[in-house]
Amino acid sequence: MRDLPPPEFVKIDPAQVEADLVARYEARTGKTLYPAQIERLMLDQIAYAHSLALVAIQGTAEKMLVRRSSGVILDYLGDLVGTPRLLATPARCKIRLTLRDAGAAPVVVPAGSRVATADRQVLFALDADALVGPQGVTADATCSAAGARGNGLLPGQVSLLEPDLPVAAANVTTTDGGADDELDDRYKERIILAPEAYTTAGSYGAYRFHAMAAHQSIIDVAVHGASEGQPAGHIALYPLVESGMPSDLILSMVDAEVSSDRRRPLSDTVNVYRPDLVEYSVRATLVFYDTANRAETTLRARAALDAYLAQRQHQLGADLIPEQLSAALQVPGVYRAQIHEPALTVLVSNQWATCVAVTLSDGGSAHG
Repeated sequence: MRDLPPPEFVKIDPAQVEADLVARYEARTGKTLYPAQIERLMLDQIAYAHSLALVAIQGTAEKMLVRRSSGVILDYLGDLVGTPRLLATPARCKIRLTLRDAGAAPVVVPAGSRVATADRQVLFALDADALVGPQGVTADATCSAAGARGNGLLPGQVSLLEPDLPVAAANVTTTDGGADDELDDRYKERIILAPEAYTTAGSYGAYRFHAMAAHQSIIDVAVHGASEGQPAGHIALYPLVESGMPSDLILSMVDAEVSSDRRRPLSDTVNVYRPDLVEYSVRATLVFYDTANRAETTLRARAALDAYLAQRQHQLGADLIPEQLSAALQVPGVYRAQIHEPALTVLVSNQWATCVAVTLSDGGSAHG
């Protein structure tokens, strides 16, 4: 998005407000006011109250602009373009159900039966009745609480079946798909993209808008068409989520969102893929000022580098630029930072670069 200067709806200048009030009083009364006079103190209070009102007017007006809005007002602005905020969604997983006694009669585990973690803090409920026979069965389950807290449970961690039946249960997929209410910054981006969706998803912006509407964990989407080497009539989408690579569940949600007959042009064939992974390491030598505490400076440099790398990992196609890495390491106390890895690497829009290792070496000191 293009950077815009802060809007000024009203001029907020308390000193000028006070000066105007004093000038008007003196003009009407013919008296000169001095700082200690009671009338001057009263005018100071009026000027203060008036300035607070101007601040409130400015703040209220700014809330009417998408880029500077927040909270409930942002939701109302989203309604104007048919783009509601994405609300919290529960995590999902697949539960494998097997008879404890292989020779026992089949058992029906009713829909809504809960399977919990060992501490019973997270519960998943079966979406439908499951008939468990000698071969067992795999059933879909949804977390009982919406939000991201149900994500990331590894296979086998959801295994306590309620009610108690002669059936063993365990998740066979990592729990995924849960998300908290959409945050303001992401919601603003979708509102600004919303006009792209007024037609079918034929443009790059429209496909990006619809893909990001599939789930609030999606933070970036690359759209490839004929210009990027796709066959005629084919569109490839590459979503990136907060944790990195999207799961099969997220890919299927994006595919369902963009493949609707009311959104996808009839002639388009849409495919959804994971981004291409590019792994790299950072290896740098730090030269310190001779007055610097090397251990503390190294910790600060590493923290600054980690913040830079985290920010870069939230977008696709972010080039690897040694000069920017060097700048991130240039905290107080660092004389210079020499980058050995990575070399300058230009990525395409569907590639996702992630750092797998960081090595910072002590290169001595300089007087400066």
